[in-house]
Amino acid sequence: MKITTTRFGAVEVSDQDVLFFSVGILGFPEVRRYVLVDHDGNTPLKWLQAVDKPELAFPVVQATDLVEDYHITVPPDELAALGMETVTQLQAYVILTIPQGAPERTTANLKAPILMNPTTHLARQILASEDYPIRYCLSETQSVPVVCAR
Repeated sequence: MKITTTRFGAVEVSDQDVLFFSVGILGFPEVRRYVLVDHDGNTPLKWLQAVDKPELAFPVVQATDLVEDYHITVPPDELAALGMETVTQLQAYVILTIPQGAPERTTANLKAPILMNPTTHLARQILASEDYPIRYCLSETQSVPVVCAR
């Protein structure tokens, strides 16, 4: 299927690549279908692009690309909503906030990750019970192409 985006123009995606959120992302409850779009081949940065809202795309990275030992407790009801019994195959992405004109101040929301089941393509954003920050400042040691000012 072809989707239209304001950031990437027309993008061809497989129906199988569409992620379905039974509960929308915080602030966007009505938007339920997204796809992951690569930023480029040299970075772990991806875009969570809304299928039905061309102007909506979130920059995301896998949580473990930022915090190697990132782990969260996923309640059984959240796992069930993702069609999973264990967290073994679960993918966790975090949304980045990249201030316009100041990419050096980019932060990642480690507190509210996007969880994805790579088999069923079900996804949810949850609030982690662990003590992770909402605004985790990226550092020069990360492989993401932006850093926070010190």
